[in-house]
Amino acid sequence: MKSGCVLPPNPALVLAPAEGSSRSWARFRVHVIAQLACVLAVAALWPQLSHPDPLLAWWLGTASIQLMLAAPSLRRQSSTAFADDTALHTYLATAGALLAGAAWGALSLLGPYESSPHAQLTLFLILGGVILGGAGVLAGSRGTHAAFAGATLLPLFIQTLASPPPALPLAGLWLTVFALLAVAINDLLHSSLRTAPFHSGEYWRQHETMLDHASEAIVLSHGNRVLRSNQRFAELIHDAPGNIAGRRLASWLADRREWQRHARAAASAFLRGQAYRESARLRRGDGSVFWADIAAQAVAPAHAPLQIVWIVSDVSERVGTTARQQLASAQLHDLLGHSADWYWQTDAQHRLTRITRHGADDDHLADSIGRHWWHFHRADGVPAGQAATLRAFENCHGFRNLLLEVPDGERTPRWLNICGVPRVNEDGAFIGHHGIALDVTEQVRGNERVRHLAYHDALTGLPNRRLLTDRLHQAIARAQRQHGQVGVILVDLNDFKSVDEFDGQAAGDRQLLDTASRLRACVRACDTVARLDDNDFVILLAELERPADADQVAAKVLAALDRPFGDSAPYTLLGTHVGIATFPLDADDADGLLALADARALQARQLGGPRIAHA
Repeated sequence: MKSGCVLPPNPALVLAPAEGSSRSWARFRVHVIAQLACVLAVAALWPQLSHPDPLLAWWLGTASIQLMLAAPSLRRQSSTAFADDTALHTYLATAGALLAGAAWGALSLLGPYESSPHAQLTLFLILGGVILGGAGVLAGSRGTHAAFAGATLLPLFIQTLASPPPALPLAGLWLTVFALLAVAINDLLHSSLRTAPFHSGEYWRQHETMLDHASEAIVLSHGNRVLRSNQRFAELIHDAPGNIAGRRLASWLADRREWQRHARAAASAFLRGQAYRESARLRRGDGSVFWADIAAQAVAPAHAPLQIVWIVSDVSERVGTTARQQLASAQLHDLLGHSADWYWQTDAQHRLTRITRHGADDDHLADSIGRHWWHFHRADGVPAGQAATLRAFENCHGFRNLLLEVPDGERTPRWLNICGVPRVNEDGAFIGHHGIALDVTEQVRGNERVRHLAYHDALTGLPNRRLLTDRLHQAIARAQRQHGQVGVILVDLNDFKSVDEFDGQAAGDRQLLDTASRLRACVRACDTVARLDDNDFVILLAELERPADADQVAAKVLAALDRPFGDSAPYTLLGTHVGIATFPLDADDADGLLALADARALQARQLGGPRIAHA
């Protein structure tokens, strides 16, 4: 059922009485009751009459008249040949009422009135009850009931006027009052029927034609059973229209146990003055099951049993499409869970608006929602090797493998590898990115460790020959541009192998670490201390003002290394030999500077004792 569908407000659609089999059954019950009333009347008067034989003849005549009025041939004639002649219908109904009333009125002429006061009272009660019953049976027409009541009471009224009963001299007046009361009751019932248009079969037939041409399936129920339905409902459930009326509403639910839930929810909605709307699985006549939207509206919620209009729409295709979309979404979510750690979304200003965790163990990234949640790891203002990817991101295009450094509180920043595509609104305007993110923190840290090992000494953490050479090339290039100078100091530790031999390798490692610490304390932050091999260290003075400054640093080195290593062993005093070379005075390239510094350190060793060799 579409949410905008409006239920028929006309009560006639709900309260219209069923025709066909239900109407025939109602007529049959009326005639059975009439026959029983005749039998009871004969049984009540028979003992009170000295000659009761006329009662038997009256009963036979009355029964014949009733059978004649109930004859199917007469009903078919009045409903086919004169179906459109309202006046003829009224005439035939009035004539039948007069005939039936005259039959009951003839009862007072058979002797009960003159028999005894007890018989008179019985006669009054019988005829009074008959016209009161007729007030209900003939509620559809005031004139028909008036004709029936008049024909029934007229003989008795004439008798009460001509020969008033001794016990009730004003019987004629009271009989008139009783007749008026019956007419008033009939008028009240007739007025209540006229408030609902279902009194007219022609009215219903007009609406039935409209309903059969409706695109929605419509069911009219009385209580829990179907009163009527249109052709569309019969087509929807694959059943013949004649098999629907009278069936329980629950018989079409795929799971009949659901009926109580729907019934309670609908009743609650009706009491609040609201329509009831729900989706349910229904079963067709061929056994197939389909999804339907159901909308229901009660005409008179305060009256029981409820009169309800139900509108049913087949939504199997929509439900199937939704189910397929949900399945595809679940499968996509499952795929993301196996291929990514997070799903994310940003707004047009690149602020994080959504973060959904998949494979990650924590959700600290949710703390960054509403903020610019990433900081790019930049070298010279651009992510290293990712300039094109960053431009694609900043220009609102799709991108892949963008490496982000994301703050993670007091802990080490997290590294993410993200891929994303732009999101647009219905007008095609950019509203943000969305995509997936992988946690590559350990991978990045592993790469950094590998890079560090490739350019640094494993024991001391000092730059190795590769990194020293690279920095020396850069320092020479800068000095050439700025007409500056560069100094190289090579420190050679003599007798170092004896430490390993006498005190073990661990002691030698500690002495190397101590040496590296003392050398770093001798230089500026812009200078570099590197380890070339087991015994050789190099100090790069990148911004040397004059060659004499290199001599001063070398003197500080000799003084720092002249102190004993360890506690008291005399062999911890090592011979230190220093060689110095400067650019551009001694050599014009990195290899030349290192080779010359090494040669001068060897020269100092040959001279013996701690010594500095330079030009």
